[in-house]
Amino acid sequence: MKKLGILIALILCVTIGGVYATWTYTQNTDVADETINMTMNLTDVAYSGSYGTYEINTDSLKLKIDPKKDTTHTTALYIEGQIVITFTPNSVAPEEVKENGVASTFQFGLTNANWTYDDGDGAKKLITLAHDEAEDIVWGEPDENGVFTYIITAEALAEHINLAEFNLDTKVKYDEFNTVLGNGQITITVSDGITATNPIPNNQ
Repeated sequence: MKKLGILIALILCVTIGGVYATWTYTQNTDVADETINMTMNLTDVAYSGSYGTYEINTDSLKLKIDPKKDTTHTTALYIEGQIVITFTPNSVAPEEVKENGVASTFQFGLTNANWTYDDGDGAKKLITLAHDEAEDIVWGEPDENGVFTYIITAEALAEHINLAEFNLDTKVKYDEFNTVLGNGQITITVSDGITATNPIPNNQ
């Protein structure tokens, strides 16, 4: 059976404000406007006859930008929840796959290479990735349904994503920053290293 690649990309949304503290600005009568950056994703993909399917679940994951501890307007990234990656073998997959899963990697990326903001001290990249190379997934034992699971915790994710510090000391800067925040997204790709554009030979 020809092994077909399995590739899925998921977009993570970073939003500003609301969880740990409140961005507070002096104002007389105006009710502060609120804008939330939202993302849309395609549902999972599977190939007929492949070894199985991946799923990435970020239902519990929250990436929020709030004031840094002991500051009033300096940006800091706070992460809650986790990313759950699963691999479900096909019912007709080889026993080796059912017992051990498939060799897989995860990789973070950015959709905008020029994702920058200038708070008055010069333009800086909003987010940089400490680890942007593909990293091996170590599957544990399959569960009672034969599903393999790998979890990226909030603590582990924080080691990958770095937010630059900006001083949003006016509501104008807050609004400008929030607008720029919507110009990029963080992606995570899970792959077996074989894609539709890079298939393995038919005789393998």
